[in-house]
Amino acid sequence: MFADVAGSTAMYENMGDDRARERISSALDTLISIVEDNKGELVKTIGDEILAYFTDVDMAVYAARSIQEAMEDVLSTENVGVSIRIGMQYGSAILEDDDIFGDTVNVAARIVSMAGARQILCSKELSFMLRNSELISVMRPFDHLHVRGRQGALDVYMCAWEDDGDVTNMATASSFTNPGRQHQSKILKLIFHDYEHSIRRGANAYVLGRGVDCDMVVVGELISRYHSKVEYRRGKFIITDQSTNGTFVTTQEGQEIFLRREELTLVGTGFISLGQSVNGRDKNLIKYYCD
Repeated sequence: MFADVAGSTAMYENMGDDRARERISSALDTLISIVEDNKGELVKTIGDEILAYFTDVDMAVYAARSIQEAMEDVLSTENVGVSIRIGMQYGSAILEDDDIFGDTVNVAARIVSMAGARQILCSKELSFMLRNSELISVMRPFDHLHVRGRQGALDVYMCAWEDDGDVTNMATASSFTNPGRQHQSKILKLIFHDYEHSIRRGANAYVLGRGVDCDMVVVGELISRYHSKVEYRRGKFIITDQSTNGTFVTTQEGQEIFLRREELTLVGTGFISLGQSVNGRDKNLIKYYCD
């Protein structure tokens, strides 16, 4: 389980460093206490999130629900304004040197990156391992996730922990006619250093950054190791920033959009710049065409 404070950057901007750090630290203490109360083991804290594991699937989901409920308790003023997003995966892992490794951990990290504030997401495998009928009844199909190295998409489920009246119902693809299906993008072309990279629909996440294992290696002082990624989701190519300095996108209309831990649907043509504002003379400028 990864449990992450959502919107921590905005908290620091709005509340100031000291107050935000105190509020987030208090929230993490609450998360750790709830994990331990539900027979979970804390592995480590990573900035504004915790990583934990459980040997009982039901207890993991109980812990996740308790975390969200604790953050909603208006009597706990130290938690006011703090929202948590949770991602979980079921499977084996390697415990070594007070840390945990393996595909299960990597998938859980991908799932939490998909979650929004106040959401609990997990894999279909985890959902199907639940024994308690009450927990089974609040699991809902949510979305699909493409994971590098895996055949096909991973089914992601949402735990509807709130009262039914507070949960937005999600229509399934078969319950309505989606006019957007007629206008799905088929291919995204990225032109970098006069070389054309083609990303086709259904492809796994395409990572841009200075890391040597990225799909597109872009080297620069302001560029993070895994700076941003492009994914194909529901007929659209979406770029997501996951960097320190942000991702800049200029659309075909000339509007520049700044992304920091945010995502944007790429449409038509435009330019992408990692870590700094779009500059036509920048050797690391990436041009995109979406068809």
